[in-house]
Amino acid sequence: MSLPKVFLALPSTGQREDYHTYVIDQWRKRYEGELEFVLPERCENYFMHDFARNAYVERFLESECDVMLFLDSDVIPPEHLFDLMTVHRNKDWLIAGAPYPLWLARPCTSDMAVCYSAYKGNAPDEKGHHGFQMALVPQQGVEWLDGLATGCLLIRRELFSKLERPFFEFKRNPKTMEVIEGEDLGFALKLQKLGIKYLCDHGMVCGHYKRVNLLEVQNYATQMSNEKVVSYHEQIKDAFQQAVQRAANEGYQKGLQAGRAEARVPHKTQSGLILPASMTS
Repeated sequence: MSLPKVFLALPSTGQREDYHTYVIDQWRKRYEGELEFVLPERCENYFMHDFARNAYVERFLESECDVMLFLDSDVIPPEHLFDLMTVHRNKDWLIAGAPYPLWLARPCTSDMAVCYSAYKGNAPDEKGHHGFQMALVPQQGVEWLDGLATGCLLIRRELFSKLERPFFEFKRNPKTMEVIEGEDLGFALKLQKLGIKYLCDHGMVCGHYKRVNLLEVQNYATQMSNEKVVSYHEQIKDAFQQAVQRAANEGYQKGLQAGRAEARVPHKTQSGLILPASMTS
């Protein structure tokens, strides 16, 4: 019986992390007897991602491989990534992957923040258009999602038979040429229309090498720290106020009880008259 074959699609603009050489070797050792890995003769070095991805798909479909892995040159996958095919083999998935952090502006702001490449679909707007929002990545557990970025993505051969070419495509404003839909979210929208979801293992979060503005990172870290302080304050505010009120009530009750006890102790005046302590204060 032949082993399932994995086609390693490694789009690149000319650079690649040394870790990829290491991890591919580790995959071959870890999954020996379970999977066969097929490396392309060359990397597709198109500058635009959609051209590179489409070129790899065509080479994958020409091969005898069962699954294709898209692995971007700046993404660092975990060594147990292919548990998605071995451990999760009974999951009836056509597409699966691992999330990784992104350095993006928060929606409707210019504030940069760390988000994750996992998406859930929004309800359609008044025009029937669907969109996505960032999904939480709890670092553990398995979940069906509406989208994952293509930097670390496993796709079964059968999926492409359900789609029309081009599979991946940047959509641009015809006047400004500004990208209005990336190739990964556009691909996710195609699958969303077909009711196909992505299997995501949150325990497989990848590393992601990026050039960043350190001032933006410092501002983000400060903002996150402040938000956590405010959030913690909101969480404990009511409990703290209740504790203060209880302490005040207990102190009042103890003082009242002490006063009553003192009132019950008789005192002798200079004239010899015995009076309650409350009358001698």
